[in-house]
Amino acid sequence: MIASRNPCLADGTGTGRDVELRSATASADEECFPACLNPATLSGLPVAEFLDAARQAGFGLIEMSIQQARAFGLDRLREALQERRLSVAAASGILPADHILPAPLLIPEAFYQAALASVRERLDAMSVLCCPVATIVVNPRSSLPGRDAGDLAVRRLRELANACEEFGLRLAVEAVGVRRGLDASLGGQFSVCTTPMELDELIQRADHPALGVLVDSYHWAATGGMPEQLTGPQAPIVHVQIADTPRTPGNRTGWTDEMRHYPGTGSLDWPLFRTALAAAGYLGPVSVELFNPQLRAAPVADIAARSLAGARACFPGCGS
Repeated sequence: MIASRNPCLADGTGTGRDVELRSATASADEECFPACLNPATLSGLPVAEFLDAARQAGFGLIEMSIQQARAFGLDRLREALQERRLSVAAASGILPADHILPAPLLIPEAFYQAALASVRERLDAMSVLCCPVATIVVNPRSSLPGRDAGDLAVRRLRELANACEEFGLRLAVEAVGVRRGLDASLGGQFSVCTTPMELDELIQRADHPALGVLVDSYHWAATGGMPEQLTGPQAPIVHVQIADTPRTPGNRTGWTDEMRHYPGTGSLDWPLFRTALAAAGYLGPVSVELFNPQLRAAPVADIAARSLAGARACFPGCGS
C-alpha cells in the first residue's frame, strides 16, 4: 500500500480541506458557497492554461481530472497552484476512462478490478494536492437487472469509500437526472439510479462514513427540482456542481447536458436551490460545469469570467 503524503495537515497553505471544514462550520452570515470551476466548462483545456484562466477570472477553487494532474506532475502542479493561489476542491477519475475522462461506477468487472488495483495511487495524488473530495457518477441505467445493479453499486461504493478513507478523502457520488444524450456507458435496459432519493438509498445501504452526495443543480432540476430532494436524504452533501436549465423549461425529459446555461441565465429557481442546500447543511464550493458546445466556443477568458459572475449572482456573498 502507498503511504499517504498529506501536506494539507502540515504546511497551512490554502487548501480544499480548509473549504470542507468551513462548509461544516460557517453560519449563514459568513462567506459561504465559494465559487469553483470545473475543467469541462473550458472543454478539456491543457492544465497550465486552465489554471491561468481560472486565476485570471478570479476563481480560488477548481476541480481537476486526477489523470491530467498526474501526467502534469504533482510537484510541478502543487507549485503552479500555489503560485496562482488556487486550491483543488474535488477531483474526478477515481475510476478512469482515459487520460482525462472519469468512468462511471458500473463499468465491466474486468475494467473495475484493473482500476481498483491502482486506485490508491490516484487517491494518494489527490491527497498530495490537498484535495478533500473524489467524485464518481452512478450509472442511471445498466444492462443488469435493477436489484443486481444496485447490489453491485453498493459493493463498489463501499470498496471505494474504504480506499478514500485511508487517505482522508470523501467520496462524492452523483446521480444523473437527464435522460437524453447520455454516453453509451451510462445506458442499458434497466433503471438503476436517477433521483436524489434513489442515490440516498444506495449510499445508506453502503453505510460508510466516507460516502456523501454530489449534487448537480441541472440533474436536480431534471428530476423535479424540489427542495425536499436535497433536505430529505440522510447522506451528507459533500460537493455541488452548478449550471442553469433551459430558458424555456418545456418537458424535462427532453433535456440534455448540452442544453446547460451559465448560472443565472436560465430558468432554475436559484434562491430555492441555495436555501435547500443551506437547510441540508451544505455551505461548501459550488462548481460551474457546462457542456454546452455553443457556450464553450467563446474565448476562454470570457467563459471563465461569465462562469464566476454567474456563480456569484446565484449565490450572493459567494467567495472565491
